[in-house]
Amino acid sequence: MKKHAAYLFLDMEWNQAPGTTDLEGREAIQIGVLAADTAMKKVKSFSKDIQLKHPELLSTETIKVTHTTANNIMQARPEDIVLTNFSQTFPEYQYIVVWSQETFELFKRDMKNYKIPMQKHQVIVLQEVVNAVAGNGKKMIGFELALIGAGIDYIPNYLHYSKHDANYLYQLFCTCRQQFIQATADEYCIVNTNTKKLHTRNCRYVRNMPLEKILMKPKSSIFKGYLICKCCGTKEEWKRLNWTYIRKSETSSKKDKSKILKQLPLTEKNIDIICRHFQVSYSVSNAAVFICTAYSRWIIYLNHDAVTELLHENYRFNRSQYFKKQRMKCTEGYHKQNLPSGNFYEVLQYIKSHDGSMLKKMTKKSRLEKLLDLVEIELQSKSSTEEAVEE
Repeated sequence: MKKHAAYLFLDMEWNQAPGTTDLEGREAIQIGVLAADTAMKKVKSFSKDIQLKHPELLSTETIKVTHTTANNIMQARPEDIVLTNFSQTFPEYQYIVVWSQETFELFKRDMKNYKIPMQKHQVIVLQEVVNAVAGNGKKMIGFELALIGAGIDYIPNYLHYSKHDANYLYQLFCTCRQQFIQATADEYCIVNTNTKKLHTRNCRYVRNMPLEKILMKPKSSIFKGYLICKCCGTKEEWKRLNWTYIRKSETSSKKDKSKILKQLPLTEKNIDIICRHFQVSYSVSNAAVFICTAYSRWIIYLNHDAVTELLHENYRFNRSQYFKKQRMKCTEGYHKQNLPSGNFYEVLQYIKSHDGSMLKKMTKKSRLEKLLDLVEIELQSKSSTEEAVEE
């Protein structure tokens, strides 16, 4: 039996045009959606990059935050095609869950601009819900702090990457909802059937509410798109989740760091992070990463997040030139190397190990080889002197 989507957990990343702060200056560059049924079981997912209409307005902050490149953005499909695909992928849904109101406003505006119809639905702004049931009442909780408070494991470099943010949003919603249902199992609130707002029994707005507009609902209705009254929404009656917002130590163990680096999507920023971790220089061209170690050069070919081929440069060392860090090639080009793994981090780990072993062999010279080097240097020096005299 085919399962239908009831909840859509939606995330969008956007470019904010330089000098602007409002919705008018925003253009979507990514969309990620995870769908779940009424039992909160995952049904399907959808994620796409979106082409920027005005590439001249792409900000450096956007590239930094979203782990992407200008090339990726401009090679993506136009937004009207992406949103049409979204509409075809999810023909039915009851709820759209977003983290912030800004995300939904951008999505709603663009769907309207491209005349793509949306199903009748309720919007759940999870940031507002979390702030009411687990916040301190002073300022809005950020997405990362909410994940920490809920005890959800996450990879920092995956944040602001719509595909992963949609999944984190789903986990956060499920965790928060379950905890709140348990904490308020026998508690009810009052719903104004006209405004769809939730009130506590002692709220001053309830006193003047006509009886025919009053409806009793479980407090967990906050997770079905009902809004909390601004007057009584800050009361302790709503705050039931005592989360602790302590960030994890940035000085994690080597094992933990290695695990995180292995799981990173291969964006340009993450390739830089991994290469700096192994202390190698690199450059990226199309789907190839050119690696240069202290000993040799390599080419790593990628297909999305997987390594497909590894090439190693052909060369040989001359004894005197080795210590001057000069290389002599015996043939032009590279030879194909056995691929140790399809993971970029593990391939770089192999390269460092390979070249490290070769360096050790080169430095462990016999006394005779060292004497030969000295003789060679002396002969070269003498030859240079004679040439100078002849001139």
